[in-house]
Formats: sequence, C-alpha cells, structure tokens
Amino acid sequence: MISVEEMKKIDEHAQNVLGIPALILMENAGANAARIMHERFNLEEKNVIVFCGTGNNGGDGLVFARHATKYGASVCVVLVKPEKYIRTSEAKTNYNITRNLKINIYAGKLPESLKDIDIAIDAMLGIGVKDDVKGPYAMMVDVFNKLNCIKVSLDCPSGINADTGRTCKVAVNPDITITFHDIKKGLNQSNCGEIIVTDIGINKEAEKIGD
Repeated sequence: MISVEEMKKIDEHAQNVLGIPALILMENAGANAARIMHERFNLEEKNVIVFCGTGNNGGDGLVFARHATKYGASVCVVLVKPEKYIRTSEAKTNYNITRNLKINIYAGKLPESLKDIDIAIDAMLGIGVKDDVKGPYAMMVDVFNKLNCIKVSLDCPSGINADTGRTCKVAVNPDITITFHDIKKGLNQSNCGEIIVTDIGINKEAEKIGD
C-alpha cells in the first residue's frame, strides 16, 4: 500500500528522472482501466457514462471514454464544470481528442436522460481530496450514486481521502475501484467495493532509483 505523497513522488520521479511524460501515464491509466472493464463486462454495445472532473483524474476518465468506444461502447462524458475550468494541459489535450472524436460531452450539465445506462465511471476527484466535497462536485456525486447500473471509480472513489479512508462530507459508493500503480492506504472494500490494481507504465523497481 502507498500514501498519496508517495504516489506523487513516484509520478514526479517517472516524469523528471525516467522521462515518462504525464500524458503517457494518463494514457496508460485510462486505457488499462477500459481494457479491464471490457474483459470483465464486454463493453460492446454497452451504454457507458463517464463523470470527469477538471484535473488529471478527469483526464484519466477522458482516456477511458475514448478506449471504451474502441471496444464498441456507446459513451457520453459529463464534465463536472465547463471546459474553461480544466486545470491541466494533459486533461485539456484529452478533452480536445474526445471532442474531435465526436463523443458526446455534457460540460457543466447532465444529459436529458440517465436511463438505460449499463456502466458509470467516476473520474471526478481522484486521490487528492482532503477537504469537504461541495458545489457541483457534491451534486454530481449524488447523481452518480443514484444511478442504477455498475459503478466504477478510477484510482479512488471521489470524496474519499485516499490516505485515511475518511468520507469528505460526500463520496462515491462504487462497486469497483480500479486504482493505479498500487493500492492507496485509505482504500478498502468498504469504501471502494472490489479493488483492482492496474499498471500505468512505471516499473516498481524504478521507484527505488534516486532514493
């Protein structure tokens, strides 16, 4: 298991020492999560909705959305806030790719209907949450939890403190959490459902370089 701070250091080490760009780490995360879901549930002809935040967890979700369409899913993306609030260049790049592929994106709003959804993906907040979840994020967490479908979080359920496991006022309650590289210290079956660890392209032995 690993702390949020340790994970951040591994990310920085991968980018600054090993030379793996953040965009590649994001691609690996989202692509591998989509592959796992396809292997588990067969995404062909499934209706998938991906809830994305404006940071890198949202970028992971946008990559997931693209790869899910490759497996034959019908996908739409809900961006919690409008496009102008996207915070990182990597997430912005993947937003633009998603838009160019004509995947339906609802920015700062919900689709008219949330019926007939087979799988919902939570890529709203990731592992960086420490304060109470409020505003549009709290609203979207509530919407997500009420969906009658398979619910999956990427890296960490939105609203869970990944170090302590504490609920930050509200949190996603997933059936499955696909976490990246290693299980974070605060994650367990009670707040994550089934936990699956997937690779993002960092060899675990490489973590030790430069220690």
